[in-house]
Amino acid sequence: MLINKGWFAKFMIIFGYLMAFVYVGLGAMLFVPKIYPSVPGVLKTTFAFFFIAYGFYRLAKLTTQKKETND
Repeated sequence: MLINKGWFAKFMIIFGYLMAFVYVGLGAMLFVPKIYPSVPGVLKTTFAFFFIAYGFYRLAKLTTQKKETND
């Protein structure tokens, strides 16, 4: 096998946490008014809340999965 399974599993866990923070950061950046000035404010606010909520969902899913495997 080309890839060590333990290393790959640890990498995917770190990547999962990173992507959760990327989603939260993307949602937070949509609240900055000068980032996308041509997009209507209602659309930016809707997508900002969606990305932040999805980021927190992924983060909660990863933390509960970590707690369940340790018990």
